[in-house]
Amino acid sequence: MLQTSLTKRFKGRFHPMQMPTYDLMMQEDMMNNCGVKSAIAGVMGGALGVAFGVFTASLDTQGIDAAPMGETKPTRQVLKETWMLMKEKSKSYAKGFAGMGFLYSGTECMIEKYRAKHDNWNATLAGCATGGLMAAPGGPKAMCFGCASFAAFSTAIEYFTGGH
Repeated sequence: MLQTSLTKRFKGRFHPMQMPTYDLMMQEDMMNNCGVKSAIAGVMGGALGVAFGVFTASLDTQGIDAAPMGETKPTRQVLKETWMLMKEKSKSYAKGFAGMGFLYSGTECMIEKYRAKHDNWNATLAGCATGGLMAAPGGPKAMCFGCASFAAFSTAIEYFTGGH
């Protein structure tokens, strides 16, 4: 074999390429499915929402009834009220984050498949669609603002994380 400076420099760094197994190909096909991506994003968004709800409820004292002046509440009662507040906030945040994750991920996947391109425009368009759909109950003005703000946020995240 001819020994050049390149073969000496890269000796031992390259390995023969192996064909993927059937299981690996099936796994990749499953993860390229928009429904699976959306479901995973929804579940992870829900989990993040629960964590966010617990955190914000632990800082919030508005939902806990104050004891009358000069009296103290039993610890058990305070813990019960705190638990109820955490449960309520966690449920609310989990629904919002799960819905947002499901909608955004599914929209981005469908746009990417339709355009047959993997670039930053997919995130921008998906952000606009998601923001507009989530703001739909507020009317057309809210939908426009939701589209613009969510698209800008998605584009910024893609840009700063180097997504594509």
